[in-house]
Amino acid sequence: MSYLSRYYVMAENELNLRRSKNAEIQKEHIEKAEKIIPQIKEMKKKLAAGGARLSTILLRNGNAGQSVKEICAENMEIKRQMKQLLVDSGFDENYLDPVHSCEKCKDTGIYEGKRCSCFMNDVQRFQCSDLNKASGMSLCSFDSFDISFYPEVDASGKKDNARKTMEMIFSYCRKYAQDFHLPNNGILMLGATGLGKTHLSLAVGNEVIKRGYSVIYGSAPNLFRQIEKEHFSTVEQIDTESLLWDCDLLILDDLGAEFDSKFNQAALYNIINTRMNKGNPSIVSTNLTLSEIQERYGERISSRIFTMEKLPFRGKDIRPLKHIQK
Repeated sequence: MSYLSRYYVMAENELNLRRSKNAEIQKEHIEKAEKIIPQIKEMKKKLAAGGARLSTILLRNGNAGQSVKEICAENMEIKRQMKQLLVDSGFDENYLDPVHSCEKCKDTGIYEGKRCSCFMNDVQRFQCSDLNKASGMSLCSFDSFDISFYPEVDASGKKDNARKTMEMIFSYCRKYAQDFHLPNNGILMLGATGLGKTHLSLAVGNEVIKRGYSVIYGSAPNLFRQIEKEHFSTVEQIDTESLLWDCDLLILDDLGAEFDSKFNQAALYNIINTRMNKGNPSIVSTNLTLSEIQERYGERISSRIFTMEKLPFRGKDIRPLKHIQK
């Protein structure tokens, strides 16, 4: 997929920050080792001198094979002795080696002639972050979800299992977030308006982001409107549809509130089907019932949505209660 150029610049800046940070860590390692093992400093000087001699010989006489072998052997022996000194002093034998955040590309951002996955993950993360800015995800957590809003008894005083149901849903969502992995099954959150579907889905997303995965949240009306706008535009924009295909977790809120059109139906099918084929899960929340989903979207889409874990939310609209509490 294609990304806007500004996200590549942001990823490059992030890579430079990692390199600088890791260079500082290596410098601290060297200073600590030299303080405890004074011989290290002298041995490093010998290695540097050996490297300089080697460069001089190669520049003056490219065929000086024996001299090259001798210098390389000397340097190898010095490195072996340094490693042994490190181990004897309680350090790892590689303690003085350069520090890298990515062992594949060694923090160059390039692996096997292409952009490394670490770099592209940063590009995707920055672009996802832009899409999520208005979501309020950072404000929703499992700790801020108040189960006391769900009744144990109904208005007539009869026992109501709404709280028990919501406690089970809460526990399921929390465990899902804590154990998040790929590939994974998705979640279908069902229930009326104001029962906490958005809050819990964002709480999952917030936790999954903390674990290093890419997450995109959006309401169905907004996302499909954005996809359609980009589809017919000639101006460089975020490729929202591709992002929705590729992110680790998609939170599609308020499915059924979008305009019912062939374009939106096709976009929904492509998103759900592509993500299922990749093993990337989605959390879909809707006010529609299962039968209404079947009727509105047809067998091809509904059959895929119904493979998700179904969580039927219960209770009454808790938003007035939350407003009173404030």
